[in-house]
Amino acid sequence: MYNTGRGYNAGERYNMLPVPWQAPAWFTHVGHALPVVVDGQLRPVALLSKAHDIFLHETLAGEDRLTFVLPHPVPEEFVVDATLDLAGKIYRAMILNHREDAQGHRFVEVEAWALWYDLSKLPTLPAQEWVNALVSDILACLLPGSGWTAGTVSVAARRSLRWNGGSNRLECLRELERTFNAEIVWDTVRRTVSVVAAGGADTGVFFLRGKNLRTAEAEISIVETVHRLYPRGHRGMTIALVNGGVPYLEVPSPHNPPPSAVLLAESFTDPHQLKEYAEAVFATMNTPQTSYICGIVDLSMLPGYEEDRVRVGDVVTVHDETAGISIKTRVVRMRYSVEKPWESDIELSTVRADLSQALSQVARALDVFEAEESVQARDIAQLMVFNHLLNSRANDGFAYWVNDGWTVDNTQGFSGPASFRAVGALGVSKTLAQTVWPAHRENYVLSLRAQTENILLGGGGKVGIEVVMHYTDGTSETHFISLV
Repeated sequence: MYNTGRGYNAGERYNMLPVPWQAPAWFTHVGHALPVVVDGQLRPVALLSKAHDIFLHETLAGEDRLTFVLPHPVPEEFVVDATLDLAGKIYRAMILNHREDAQGHRFVEVEAWALWYDLSKLPTLPAQEWVNALVSDILACLLPGSGWTAGTVSVAARRSLRWNGGSNRLECLRELERTFNAEIVWDTVRRTVSVVAAGGADTGVFFLRGKNLRTAEAEISIVETVHRLYPRGHRGMTIALVNGGVPYLEVPSPHNPPPSAVLLAESFTDPHQLKEYAEAVFATMNTPQTSYICGIVDLSMLPGYEEDRVRVGDVVTVHDETAGISIKTRVVRMRYSVEKPWESDIELSTVRADLSQALSQVARALDVFEAEESVQARDIAQLMVFNHLLNSRANDGFAYWVNDGWTVDNTQGFSGPASFRAVGALGVSKTLAQTVWPAHRENYVLSLRAQTENILLGGGGKVGIEVVMHYTDGTSETHFISLV
């Protein structure tokens, strides 16, 4: 019903008739759709047939707002906090601005927000901690009691995090996006939260001059471009330990010194995760930022062009010989004219839409999540980002090591091109040892990365790390950390 647009079934009398709820939504396309007031079960209450100047404002990993104007008198069912359906997306009327024009005609300017904004005003949750957790583990803590459930999660990365608690779960979910380098997909009808890897899907849609591209402009900026980035984690931790002793990421630069910046990400206490996160951010910062503003014509309402529908986050192709533009990139912002789809505007960019948020972290530390390793806070306070082991990455063969049966594998390494390797043999002990003399701290943290494959232990067999600590009084103690 109502899917024929403004020309049919739009009168107020029709909307007073008892009409049963049916799926799909009243309007199958956003173009020419009208806002509909619905009740708590998403059943139709009133069609806002006189609404005009209807626009959708969407930004990737940002806003999703609906604005329109409604003349007086407005239907009694339409009040502030009313729930609205626009072509299958659910919004809440947040701001009603009652105004009057020069001729004395009264009207209401309406601003409605996508239903997921409700997540910013939920009852407080206590502080939560996750160790080496998946996205689904975090959603399982944040969503219960919110009216939302977890949808599809296609991000396999793990993070160890601690949230300080509070009521703004939406802010926490946005931070989850940045921490996992992911994007949230909202379903406001089913109220599900899905998390997918950042990047978007290639829709195969082309915007061509003379077809569906009205105007095209390009802006190239180096205002926020840096060629060297210094990540700083918890208590000033750097990535030197996992980056060949170098505390920064860098690309070749024509400038001397290279344009540089510090990325404050105090939520990270694991240098490996800090480096992974910094690499994702640096990829958006080490080249000039190019944005494209395009005026488009939405053809998806026409028969045969249904597949040309464009959503924020989609990867599309723009070809315009007049402007000298031929690119494949993402839609990061859209201002969609519901009444006149041929007058819509989109912003395309070769960088992630949350670039401004990533760059803002250069000047401030993350304060929503705090990364937490599986060690106590007192150990983190004593963490010294320095490797006491010499030649720990096998760059210099077995220099500084006492070797019995190990080899150097020059084909693979985690923080360098090489690593130490041992192939076990039944009844044979193979060891690799080094002695260090740390003496100025009371607490130390031992960290390592090991890979084990096809381990079959014999009687009394063991594979692991043995740490022997010798004290100035002549005593010693031994700890064994098993790897299997």
